[in-house]
Amino acid sequence: MHNTSANYGNLVNVCMDVWDATTNLKESNKMAALSKDAAFWSRISRKYAADPIRNMEGYLNTLERTKSHLKAEDSVLEIGCGTGSTALLLAPHVNHITASDLAPGMIEIANEKRAKEGLENVTFKVAEVLEHDPVEGGYDAVLAHNLLHLLPDLDQALEHIAKLTKSGGVFISKTVCAPENGGFKYAMISRLAIPIMQFFGKAPFVNFVSMSMLDRKIERAGFEILYTSDQASMLQSRYVVAQKP
Repeated sequence: MHNTSANYGNLVNVCMDVWDATTNLKESNKMAALSKDAAFWSRISRKYAADPIRNMEGYLNTLERTKSHLKAEDSVLEIGCGTGSTALLLAPHVNHITASDLAPGMIEIANEKRAKEGLENVTFKVAEVLEHDPVEGGYDAVLAHNLLHLLPDLDQALEHIAKLTKSGGVFISKTVCAPENGGFKYAMISRLAIPIMQFFGKAPFVNFVSMSMLDRKIERAGFEILYTSDQASMLQSRYVVAQKP
């Protein structure tokens, strides 16, 4: 009996060690992905800022829909703000907007734009999703446009976003999604084109989920979905307005 108990205890300890090692490896991989992506987006930031928006009509529609869910007294957080264009366009319609991006190069350009436009109610900062502190106070609205498919741990990010959102506040996102039934075109993009581009440093980390899976993940994080719409492109984008009860 004594030996059996000892062996069981050793087995439990080994399992716990393996679990800890696996968890630490996963966290290290996430951090490595974020660090690599920060370097990628900073490297291309000037070209990104100079390139015209591919679908201006779709962008303006998204902007107007987002604006309709914001109020003049709102405190807003935009995560993954890029060079700050959206934040600067929304700023006149809210009390204050904090906009962040993990790439210092993107935030450098955003601050240049802010200084040029003279807006005082916009704060740009270098930060990834989990670096935003819920203790600083909840936001009336959290925005994540064209970001969620770029995150290494979507579930963890959504749970943290829920903590950053006030009760009654909204989470508004637009996300490139995988087709519900896959298909040849998607397979060629996700399994061939993107990996080749990533190998040569021409594409960031991506993790596409289907639109139905995205909705479920947002709901599991503690939000109630109020509105959705889809925008067709090479891959469909899902626009979601969700509220924290």
